Amino acid sequence: MAIPSWPSSLPALRSRVQEAGSKALHAAPQVTNFDDGPSRQRRRSLYVETPLNMAIRMTPEQFVAFKAFHLVGLNSGARRFTGPVQLPDMSIGTRTCRIPGEVSWSAAKRNEYLVSFTLLVQDW
Repeated sequence: MAIPSWPSSLPALRSRVQEAGSKALHAAPQVTNFDDGPSRQRRRSLYVETPLNMAIRMTPEQFVAFKAFHLVGLNSGARRFTGPVQLPDMSIGTRTCRIPGEVSWSAAKRNEYLVSFTLLVQDW
């Protein structure tokens, strides 16, 4: 089964400056404690996923398209997808992503939605 792509009708995965950033650059290592001797640490997975805070402004039409993509294309966030993400050098590049948790929205202004979620970006 092919990995779905972020719809071209939606804005790039670039958050507003106020909400941008991450609490962690990557997941902390897995730690195993032993009764005798020092603890051991190792990576949690084969690749690094960086959680990025997203807050994207959308028109009503874009919001409807996003809702359909999240619900049907991503099976309510259970599937991964490829999308245009703002990279550390401020360019836009295509990466494999997931939206693992809740997606919140508010009607910030008339004819404008503010959609917020955590985006896990693989090899950011």
